[in-house]
Amino acid sequence: MKKTLPSVSFITCTFNSEPTIKECLDSVKNLDYPAELIEVIIVDGGSKDKTLAIVKAYDFCKINVIKTDGPEEATALGYNMSKADLLVNFPSDNVIPDTQWLKRMIKPLQEHEDVFAVETLRYTYNKHDKALNKYFALFGVNDPVAYYLNKQDRAAYFETGWHLSAESTDCGDYYKASFTIENLPTVGANGFIVRREVMQKATKDSTKFSHIDTCVDLLNMGYSTYAFVKNDIWHKTGEEFMNFIKKRKKYATTLYFNKKEMRRYHLYNPKTDRLKLARYIFLSLTVVEPTFQAIRGFMVIPDPAWFLHPVVCFCMTIIYAYTVVSTQLTVKH
Repeated sequence: MKKTLPSVSFITCTFNSEPTIKECLDSVKNLDYPAELIEVIIVDGGSKDKTLAIVKAYDFCKINVIKTDGPEEATALGYNMSKADLLVNFPSDNVIPDTQWLKRMIKPLQEHEDVFAVETLRYTYNKHDKALNKYFALFGVNDPVAYYLNKQDRAAYFETGWHLSAESTDCGDYYKASFTIENLPTVGANGFIVRREVMQKATKDSTKFSHIDTCVDLLNMGYSTYAFVKNDIWHKTGEEFMNFIKKRKKYATTLYFNKKEMRRYHLYNPKTDRLKLARYIFLSLTVVEPTFQAIRGFMVIPDPAWFLHPVVCFCMTIIYAYTVVSTQLTVKH
């Protein structure tokens, strides 16, 4: 394939993103990459803080103020606006950790025609970050159910080598793997880079866009091969624990159970995941194995954030059980 550098659009959705947007955009500005080949398409939901004033200071940003149903629809609109070769799903709480990041990320796309999208292998661990952010980065996931079903897209820091169930090829700087509907991980967000001509086949109706559902749509079109580059991206969610718990409950209700008929990706597949889910429920409620996993991680990186794992596992099981029961009762009435 051609080795000339492609043009790149970073798609950044904002809404009152003042606390994170400057660091996010500075990390794009500092990339070792030709400035004329980079743009950031901002899709803002009507921010009332200083978000847009901050964004206007960056001449590579194209601002679009559009009220949507949420960040997923806004991301699809941003994808559709681009004419660049590559698209990056780059929320306003993402920070690129080093200047060579983009060149390393696009390498698989330059070297393999069948690779249509890439992600980082891990999230950035920063010892000065908030405890919950560190936990998400260390385990590579913000929902432990995905970890125990072996469908988390990012690797934990105690995992070496390839971490998913699909067969992969180690290409040195990255892993290359093809997936099926049964083993597709939760790809599509936070630094996900995809060929524009491929993604725009699946974003014509922005109201039906979800980053992971759209990856299923693309899989059904024959796009199944990804690369996972051996680097990371900092996801600064800024979460506090109780807010995180409330958010997961809201997401489970509004984005899954209330829209179940619209969803194409299902983290839990009853045909293949029944025993894995039962195992997760047992382990989360007994807390011994999650505590062992935390100790395992602590021996690699000695950070107390690992020990949020048994707490998060237990809370997620209770929250999801409550959501399932309450949803069923609502349907019956």
